[in-house]
Amino acid sequence: MTVAVDILSGLEHKAPAAILVTTPTLRLLLDAGGALDPRTPLWPVPEKIDAILLTHDHVDHIDGLSRLPPQTPIYCTAVTARSLPAGYNVHPIAVRGQFTLGDVTVTTGSSGHAWGGVWFHLDVAGGLFYSGDISMASILFHFDSPPPARVALVDASYGLYDTPQRQQWATLQSHFSTPALCPVPPSGRAVELALLLARDGRVDDIALDDSCLTALSLMAEHNDGSLRLPVQAGLRQLARRLSPFSRRAPLIFAADPDGQSGVAGALRREAGFHHRTLFTGHMNALARQQWQNGEVDFCRWNVHPTLSDLRALLATLMCRCVVPLFAPPEAAQQWSRALACEVSLARRLLLTR
Repeated sequence: MTVAVDILSGLEHKAPAAILVTTPTLRLLLDAGGALDPRTPLWPVPEKIDAILLTHDHVDHIDGLSRLPPQTPIYCTAVTARSLPAGYNVHPIAVRGQFTLGDVTVTTGSSGHAWGGVWFHLDVAGGLFYSGDISMASILFHFDSPPPARVALVDASYGLYDTPQRQQWATLQSHFSTPALCPVPPSGRAVELALLLARDGRVDDIALDDSCLTALSLMAEHNDGSLRLPVQAGLRQLARRLSPFSRRAPLIFAADPDGQSGVAGALRREAGFHHRTLFTGHMNALARQQWQNGEVDFCRWNVHPTLSDLRALLATLMCRCVVPLFAPPEAAQQWSRALACEVSLARRLLLTR
């Protein structure tokens, strides 16, 4: 059996995720991402898709759905489905489990990156692992070790970066010493950073906008398999103790992560609002320009794997070939040496047993 893997989008740095897997009987699309930067070219829409598998609810993994036929079956967790418009043909899956599509068995596990986020393992051609976005460093989300796979398509958003989370937390705390607005995705960094600040006794300094507070409240009441078991009591306590949203709170976490739209964008345009904008994740072209001009601050919070994390993951997978996705272009030529593994940067892979 020959299996074709076509990376429609995802090899470029933070490009939208869209990978087509074609077996003798099925055509499966892994993620259907939208652009984080409006100048990013659209990926080609395949003529026929039997099913779409979504890893999590972030823009660069789901916002391309609008370009696909709405009747196409979509397999995603219930949390991810909450972010999809009405009218899609959604088939809910477990964060940690298995389901079958024709003669393909798909295994899922918690990705450690976002609430309801999963990775996929397909039992084709000796095993194909697709990470979507993953993190092994979260104090909020659990990461499940995947089964072995011959080929691994892995999140390499940070390139060869290898600074551990504890060091990043120390740096972030220095930024949190003055009033700051953090544009964030509600289902990830917002809740994790608020939880850490509450543990440091700063719960009275925190304000979450409605979308972030809703995500926190839902996580506090229900663990779908994404959350680390010890954190839920802390989330419930945090949800009870948080004050109503105030633009005068020293530390504000608000959507959207681009810092241009949503509550975060509205606050930045508001007269008399003087908090420093602090980005902790991906910055689009405008945000990067503002950072270079000294208008905003940046301190990464690790929500993607470091180089050490990737090495540990590949040891678990025991793969023969790895494809680094969403990776900075300047690191591409160094991957094989850094990972001590065969690396492919081809847009098409043909896999056989």
